[in-house]
Amino acid sequence: MMDIKAKDLSVRFDDKFVLNKLSFTIPSGAFVAIIGPNGSGKSTLLKSLAGFVNFDGDLFFNSQRSRGILEDNVALAYVPQNLAIPVGMTVGEYVMLGRTSHSNWFFGEKKQDYIAVEKALRRLNLSSMSNQLVTTLSGGEMQRATLARALAQEAQFLLLDEPTAAMDFARVIESVKLLDKLKSQYKFTVLMATHDINSLSRYADFALVLKEGCKLYSGEFSGILNEDFLGKLYDTKIDFFKNEAGIPMIFASPDSRLEET
Repeated sequence: MMDIKAKDLSVRFDDKFVLNKLSFTIPSGAFVAIIGPNGSGKSTLLKSLAGFVNFDGDLFFNSQRSRGILEDNVALAYVPQNLAIPVGMTVGEYVMLGRTSHSNWFFGEKKQDYIAVEKALRRLNLSSMSNQLVTTLSGGEMQRATLARALAQEAQFLLLDEPTAAMDFARVIESVKLLDKLKSQYKFTVLMATHDINSLSRYADFALVLKEGCKLYSGEFSGILNEDFLGKLYDTKIDFFKNEAGIPMIFASPDSRLEET
């Protein structure tokens, strides 16, 4: 079990800070919602954690300092918002990519690699599609294939950049519920950049809130569920209530922007 700690984590492109001295601790095994308006730095933060963006400051995985290249004992799966769909590759081959860090390029895949892939395909109900080209998959099936690749990788951290942005509301709930179930079963930490607070309200237990590259909040997800905080975050009047099941629901008020004339 591993946690993530950042101290004064900053990213600057040219003369502009995209992330400005973020300090936070994410507990091991948490389902983390990374929340903030467009342009707040959510995607850049995930890329920094994944080692794709140079940063200033300190980043630690289980007390081990990282400088953008993760240590061998840190298994991390990053899923960008726009997935690159490999042409000519089957689902089984795509999931096998998750075993790259476990394999020897000279000797090729081992028996345990095929076992891990088979197990991941079965867990995501993709066994019957193993020989199907990934270019023929629907959006939801492709997301499941990507999750299967992460399971085959035996990732400790799963970084997701708005994975449900293009889904209808029914598929969103299914996907988030599946993520939560997999997290509990495989004991990994999920960090998910999202705008969909309502869909995560039943599952996320930790929130990291950004605005204009700065941290506004990190802590229990329930701590962000109030009209004043979210209204200031999005510069919009917020209506908040609980449904019949007692689940918090957040909506932008018909009165629209704060102080708008």
